[in-house]
Amino acid sequence: MPMQRVLVISPHPDDEAIGCGGTLRRHVEAGAEVRAIFLTSGERGVRGQDPAETAPIREQEAAAAAKVLGYEALEFWREPDGAVGATAALIGKLRATLDTFRPELIYVPHPDEMHLDHKAAASLVHAAIASDAAAPAPAVRMYEVWTPLQRIDHVEDISEQIEVKMAAIRAHASQCAIMRFDEAALGLARYRGEMHSWPGGPYAEVFSTL
Repeated sequence: MPMQRVLVISPHPDDEAIGCGGTLRRHVEAGAEVRAIFLTSGERGVRGQDPAETAPIREQEAAAAAKVLGYEALEFWREPDGAVGATAALIGKLRATLDTFRPELIYVPHPDEMHLDHKAAASLVHAAIASDAAAPAPAVRMYEVWTPLQRIDHVEDISEQIEVKMAAIRAHASQCAIMRFDEAALGLARYRGEMHSWPGGPYAEVFSTL
């Protein structure tokens, strides 16, 4: 894994661990500099709880998951949960990050995800890259969270990282208490490994590319 600067765009805390946590861990193990941007703080993610109370909990969980995966650079942009849009202001903010951090590889949810914030994240990345045609374009790998990918362009064997991935997902304790995202992600990684990582290990993450 030769990429040295890796940026992951996560619409909510937990999307990064579910969608590409094993691959992020592989990047860390290879010595890459990994940075995460959380577009929202997932403040609407706990029903019956005041969003103002939920947001700091989920940010703390994201920091804990990042520590499990092995990186410390993370930002919370605090866009409204459930109403992320690829606005001119947000595109400009991401463009500025691309210009300063200069990632060689970006991870973002794929555009056919059922969640509207995930769709918006994909649009945001595409627009930010296109906003400066003269700048070197990073590679983009799009991951699955709510909606399985139909087109698979890249398969990452995460068999050696699966336990770390599970621990990172479980660090998002408020979400795993609502739905067993850890069990669901384990099953999906097992399926992807069995069906697409041959020859390879039993667990994999899959991506489409821009």
